[in-house]
Formats: sequence, structure tokens, C-alpha cells
Amino acid sequence: MSRYCYGVGLLVILGLLVTVTLSLSGCQSPGTVTQKVLSDFGIGEPPEGYVSGSDKVYDQLKQVGETEMRRLNAASREGEIKFEQQGLRGSYYKEVKVYEKCYPLDVRPITVGQDKGYQGYIQYTYRVYRSENKPSRVEAMAASVSDQPSGEGKETYRYTFSYGGVWDGNKGEKANR
Repeated sequence: MSRYCYGVGLLVILGLLVTVTLSLSGCQSPGTVTQKVLSDFGIGEPPEGYVSGSDKVYDQLKQVGETEMRRLNAASREGEIKFEQQGLRGSYYKEVKVYEKCYPLDVRPITVGQDKGYQGYIQYTYRVYRSENKPSRVEAMAASVSDQPSGEGKETYRYTFSYGGVWDGNKGEKANR
């Protein structure tokens, strides 16, 4: 029994020694994992030269926004035919959105199953151009829009990035923000 107690005591002392050694060596080295995690949560100061994953993604949002703005403008080039009711009758008109500027808004970490990554939010401003009212849908499709904008608006889209901060290349999803 005394040999058993001696072995357990030795293991306890050895465990304490390893714990103290690891904690002291972890506190002395600059840029430890603990320090990086604390800075990611906004609790501690980041180590010198450290860039978090969300900072990497935020730096890419402007480039992603400009790329996506070209795609959005190409997709809305043909315009959308809308109907405007006027009493018992109505008329059709073409409406075209022209996206002009993009603004990076926010980056959030996400976890989907075992996959980790980030979601970036970009806000786009656009102007709406409208054609004259036409009696039929076919005429409205063939009509040209005016040179003067009839309205302005904003839309926010959500994009997915990998854990390393790389955009997956998929088009964004509209977000209600």
C-alpha cells in the first residue's frame, strides 16, 4: 500500500511541475496562442504583428464588393418589368438598378457543422432608372429607361469566407440589416 501511495504522490508532484512549467513558459513567450485568442475576443492586446482572421476578411471586403458590383450591374442590365395600377387599368414600365458604390460593413465568425469561417457584409448603393409607362408588357420590355434617376436605395449582401479568410466566390445573399 505504501508503494502505491508513493507512486500516486510522485504522479501528482510531476503533474504540478509540468503545469507550472507550461504556464510560466507560455506567459514569457510573446505572441502566445492565449494572447491571440484573448485579442480576438477583444479582451487583451494583440501581439505585435498579429492580424486576426476577421481583420483579413475585412481587408478583402472592398475588393469583393467591387467584383460583385460588376456582377450585380450585369444581372440587372435588362431591367425588371413592373406593373402600376391606375384605377381599373394599369400600365407597365421597365426599372433598372445601377449599383454605384460598395461599403464593407461587418465581419462575423461562423461555424457550420465542423466547418469554421467568416461572413462578411457589404452594403451597395444604387440608383433606379425607369422607362415611361406603356400599355403592354412587351412594349415596356422594349422601352429605354430615362437618363435621370427616379430613386435611390441601399441593399446589404452577405458573403462567406473560409477560416483562412478566402472568399468562396459565390454570389452574396441579400441580408436584412
